[in-house]
Amino acid sequence: MELTERKFRHWCRLIESHTGIAVSACWADFARRRMVEHQSFFRQAEDSPGNLQALVDRLLIKETRFFRHPPSFNYVANILTGGPDVPGSDPQSEPPSGFSLWSVGCASGEEAYSLAILSEQLCQAGKLCSPFRLLATDVSQSALDIARRGEYPRSRLRHLNVMQHAWFESAGDKFLRVRATLKKRVVFARHNLLDPLPGKTFDVIFCQNLLVYVAPTRRKMLLEKLAGALKPAGRLILAPGEFFGTPPAVLIRDRCDPAVLAYRRSPSQARGH
Repeated sequence: MELTERKFRHWCRLIESHTGIAVSACWADFARRRMVEHQSFFRQAEDSPGNLQALVDRLLIKETRFFRHPPSFNYVANILTGGPDVPGSDPQSEPPSGFSLWSVGCASGEEAYSLAILSEQLCQAGKLCSPFRLLATDVSQSALDIARRGEYPRSRLRHLNVMQHAWFESAGDKFLRVRATLKKRVVFARHNLLDPLPGKTFDVIFCQNLLVYVAPTRRKMLLEKLAGALKPAGRLILAPGEFFGTPPAVLIRDRCDPAVLAYRRSPSQARGH
């Protein structure tokens, strides 16, 4: 079925106004194909905002994998354990306890479980003290359903090392399942970044490959919002090249690793809204 340019732009505006997700040039062709495939559903969504959630599920490219950007996970390990290159850290201090992480735009859960594996390994090595809490959110309900099941094709885990692989158990010939001891560490919830913050503050906010879905004019606003969910001196980790502008004043670029795009929240700023 033909999709006019006018209708395509109209549906793009509808999605952005309700979710903040902008259909940029880099994935416009994909979005157009999905709209053509589901035209009848999109027409229903115009008249029923409640259907917008399922509409978004049909549009998002849910590409992710375990430990997708290793330098970023190494950075998280360094800041949690107070590595010697981390500003303000005290290598002689006791291992921190009660730390919290937020995986924003967690998709089908690989990123969140990667953070949980990393944290558990640090706790077992005596570099951190349990317990920790890990919130994982996404706007896509279908992706969250997969994350909560925690079952993934064996082929998706081939690149993991032996210690990382140990956090999974067999779920048939073709799938592996996240072990219950790890799964209970992660709370999955649906959250739209246009909605109010979760009401908690975090030591680490991991938000990679999400801003590419947001219009450039909204990105700084979302960074300000995420900064409001950071504890003093907490860290926000983005994907490399995801943001090039001037960050909000509350965020200070952390240049410990040139391969990582991370910001530290100024301890002197009040919490945002």
